[in-house]
Amino acid sequence: MKKHFPFIIVGGGIVGSTAAYYLTRSGYPVILLDKEVGQASQAAAGIICPWFSKRRNKKWYHLVFHGAEFYRQFIQDLTEDGFDASSLFKETGTLILRKNEKDLHRDLENADSKREQSPSIGKVSTLTQEAIHDLFPLIDSPWPGSLIKGGGRVDGQALVALLHKAILTKGGKIVKKEVQLLKEGKSFLIQSDQDSFTADQVLLAAGPAVKELLSSLRFDCNLRPQKGQLFSIYHPQWVDNNWPVIMSPGGIDILPFDNGEIVIGASHEDDQAKDLTINPMVIKELKTKAEQIFPDVFNYPLYRVKVGTRAFTDNGDILIGSIPDLSNLWTISGLGSSGLTSGPYLAYQWVHKIINNYWDLPEEIISSHQLVHKI
Repeated sequence: MKKHFPFIIVGGGIVGSTAAYYLTRSGYPVILLDKEVGQASQAAAGIICPWFSKRRNKKWYHLVFHGAEFYRQFIQDLTEDGFDASSLFKETGTLILRKNEKDLHRDLENADSKREQSPSIGKVSTLTQEAIHDLFPLIDSPWPGSLIKGGGRVDGQALVALLHKAILTKGGKIVKKEVQLLKEGKSFLIQSDQDSFTADQVLLAAGPAVKELLSSLRFDCNLRPQKGQLFSIYHPQWVDNNWPVIMSPGGIDILPFDNGEIVIGASHEDDQAKDLTINPMVIKELKTKAEQIFPDVFNYPLYRVKVGTRAFTDNGDILIGSIPDLSNLWTISGLGSSGLTSGPYLAYQWVHKIINNYWDLPEEIISSHQLVHKI
């Protein structure tokens, strides 16, 4: 027997879970379908500090700076609903290590020019190598850095778990199964091995699996998967350390958490996207890169290793909008490594679009008509 829902969301990561949360928060019945395997959010810990990136993609920057601002409202909404989200997103400060003085001066200038648009940017200070070590004793950086108050970190796995709890508490339904997408009249039929669901509106937020889901409707899209691995180390003396997160020139991020765990990563593996096994050689490579600034990293045993798959588009755009000629089938995917920053904001905007028929997204960002085509 088919079960009908006004809204079905496929993909239970940060985007799908946020969308389902805000729909149930508004009183709408929702079913969230998630196969869970390989989900990027389940393996992610992210730095929320997009303001000083050297990327020149204006559309990307529009989404991430709004995403960083939105986190304050996001956590407040969860808290008002009775869920303890205080430890999931924290303004720890972000330390960006810089190889030259020019970049340090640019960080100070950017703070002044961007603060009106992004009020979460706090004080920005230039720190010497010695000052960095005093602030974070485990770190011996060969470079100075910019300390940005207002930057912080998020525990993606814990945040998604809390959102799932909130969705169920508010009357939503979560089914953890792999599904197929079919058209049935003006609605959509979504089938698993045991159940069938129909929906008036469908959001595909299943990362790289969106490509496969659309193929059953004879659509193709510009999406590719990328494997990411990260690891963590732990010491009880690191509990409640109050250290900042660190972004290094070598592409290594270091995220200390209050429980004494330090997360380090992540890899970007384009040729191993469907392989979700832990690769010890990749973890060793991450440790070697981290050793540049964290000289004792090899002296600590692995505490945890996580693996997930991100979705990218070839041109760097994010896949968002309704599918061509199907106004009730939507997708949000291709967020890549910035998914934890921009994902909740995009999901929130989509809910506004569905409920109120508008969203605060510039037309040039709505890219589904460009990235999806009939086959």
